[in-house]
Amino acid sequence: MATMSPAIAQQAAKGFVLEEVIVTAQKRSESSQDVPISIQAFGAESIEKLGATELFDLAASAPSLSVGGIPGSNTQSGLRGVVDFARNIGIDARMGVYIDGVYQGRSSTANQPLLGLESVEILRGPQGTLFGKNTVSGAINLNTRKASEDFMGELKAGIGNEGYWTGSGYLSGPLSETVFASIAYTKQERDGLFNNVVLGKEVGDWAQEGARAQLRFLPSDQLEMVFAADWGKSSNEAPVFTTAARPAFESGKDDELDEVDFWGTALTVNYSTDSGYTVSSISAYRENKYYLYGDEDFTPAVDAFQTTFDEDSDQFSQEFRIVSPESEDFDWVAGLYYFESSVATGRNLLFGAPVLPSQALSGTIAIPSVVDVTSYAAYVQGNYRFADKWELTAGLRYTDEEKDFDFNQVNAPSDPATGAVVLEVGLGLPAATAAFLASQAPGALFNAFNLSYQDKYSDSHVSPTIGLNYKLNDSVMYYAKYSRGYQSGGFNGDFNPYLPAIQFDSEYVDAFEVGVKSTSADGKLRVNADVFVQKFSDFQLFQSVPVGNTNVQIVSNAGEATSQGVELETVWLPSDSLQLTVNATYLDATYDKFENPISAVDPTQPKDFNGNDLNYAPKTKLYAGLQYAQPVGSAGELIFNLDYTYQDDLYTNNTNTDIVLVPSYDLWNARVSYTPTNNQWQVSAWVRNLTDEEYIVNHSQTALTAVERNIWGMPRLFGVEVKYNLGQ
Repeated sequence: MATMSPAIAQQAAKGFVLEEVIVTAQKRSESSQDVPISIQAFGAESIEKLGATELFDLAASAPSLSVGGIPGSNTQSGLRGVVDFARNIGIDARMGVYIDGVYQGRSSTANQPLLGLESVEILRGPQGTLFGKNTVSGAINLNTRKASEDFMGELKAGIGNEGYWTGSGYLSGPLSETVFASIAYTKQERDGLFNNVVLGKEVGDWAQEGARAQLRFLPSDQLEMVFAADWGKSSNEAPVFTTAARPAFESGKDDELDEVDFWGTALTVNYSTDSGYTVSSISAYRENKYYLYGDEDFTPAVDAFQTTFDEDSDQFSQEFRIVSPESEDFDWVAGLYYFESSVATGRNLLFGAPVLPSQALSGTIAIPSVVDVTSYAAYVQGNYRFADKWELTAGLRYTDEEKDFDFNQVNAPSDPATGAVVLEVGLGLPAATAAFLASQAPGALFNAFNLSYQDKYSDSHVSPTIGLNYKLNDSVMYYAKYSRGYQSGGFNGDFNPYLPAIQFDSEYVDAFEVGVKSTSADGKLRVNADVFVQKFSDFQLFQSVPVGNTNVQIVSNAGEATSQGVELETVWLPSDSLQLTVNATYLDATYDKFENPISAVDPTQPKDFNGNDLNYAPKTKLYAGLQYAQPVGSAGELIFNLDYTYQDDLYTNNTNTDIVLVPSYDLWNARVSYTPTNNQWQVSAWVRNLTDEEYIVNHSQTALTAVERNIWGMPRLFGVEVKYNLGQ
């Protein structure tokens, strides 16, 4: 039942002021400055100022949030240098994303549209007690606006270069004295940015669409019932990768496509007792799916190597929670949680010439498979103020989880009869052997034979949290915290499974942090900082394991890792008309133990990757922003925004070689807005990547064809936007 104000709110004709952000990180409404957690919060005004339309757009101004991989369904994301994604149905992502307390189970839909929101909370580090499993990297809360008791709304429209256009709206208000409703909708499109010199056309069209709706029922002063629904989809026709040899935004591949669809519903019931307790129930159901088609041979001339990744999942969750009133001495929260999901895939690889010895051995490998998950948890956390200015925080969560895995690998040869002749005559194989291999082509040539595998994984875990907080005064708080989290074990549900290690176990993290949150200079300066050390054991990581004449990518628990660093957030108002913001992270995220099994068969390979950087873990990230208000006589106000972001070098995989190096880059963005005195409307002009910097966000090498490839960051984009406020 929380509401919040923007972190930095614009007050027309009055300049800027620091305002509180009310967050729900501890399952109750609190000022972010009073929560002893490393948290960065964004209000609706801040999100608009940044021009962010999707969750991962906030990575530039939130330096601890890293985003990499393939933009779209296969984006990798994480906090404090622990970055990954649910690469297949047997793997979970390490960072949890929540909408109004409802867990988004798959990483393909983590990049939620930012519409109809009150705030976004980024909780850094493991959040294992209150948010449960798979939050060893951190958790992100998206809090939607509550349907209001007075009519309000806004309409937006905008256009830009590269065929960009957008339209959105939000309406909220009463349907009766006790029933209130809201609806939000957005759609945006952009033409392709890539010149396909082989197909002779522009490619890479992009579109996103989403909606949120809410019914809020207040039958009494003590009871609130909220039914919420959301839906979204995105479509991206940009090349998954382009060859490094080509200029920026030039392609010679076949058409590619990345689509994501999701929808969900949730019923939240809050009851406040006469004695001040709040009892809540959150029941939710969600469905997510994605489809990614990639041309891995980088040419439309022949169908040598194409991939189709897909996933279809559904999930149900139920949480019961009780929150105590906040007394002078203590407060607490306790709850029960249930989660079940089913994730299915039919992904396939198409192999043809010249990857294979003969076109007669071409065909596809598919892995129609399913994993079902059931999880139970109970948690409790409390704060005890045992002395003036001192507070002890302690919590515990018990989780029990089971996964059922049904894996199938099926080869579909194009011409097994001719393929058998090729193997018998061309390679001199016995007739029976040739016929067998041809019947399981093309996978048999890469040790990916037909197979069926069923297994079950179960685990239980206790996740504790303990912290000590010291409130020097109403404006300064110091805190020290220890927490333990875990990442679910699972299965290598991917092509070419290495059966002796198809299952992997849970990983664990012990995290320590010390921080300060302060407001000074008569409310004009806010400084939040923390130092953290996170030790991972049984670290789940991808390894290339030699199997026959190829290498198989599997997940194992062969590693140990450390993520440590410093995080800083500052906002300073040197005058009523000027706001300066600096956010920065220094990170040292490395593998402590990571043996390289390929070195046993290839002496040129290093024996281990100890000391190498984790994937997508730059040493330094920096955000600096300037906002200036200039009155226009008595007609209104101009707001100027200028921001700068810097990202250090990083590596896209554990080898840390030049072939996987993403060089550092920096970007400038600008925005200017005019708002009349009555605040009825606003017009804005914006530009992103002001200097038209050419930079890459991914650099790697294909496994089979060894092609060096890139993914390019966005070029200079600019446009104008108009907003009209309703109910003013």
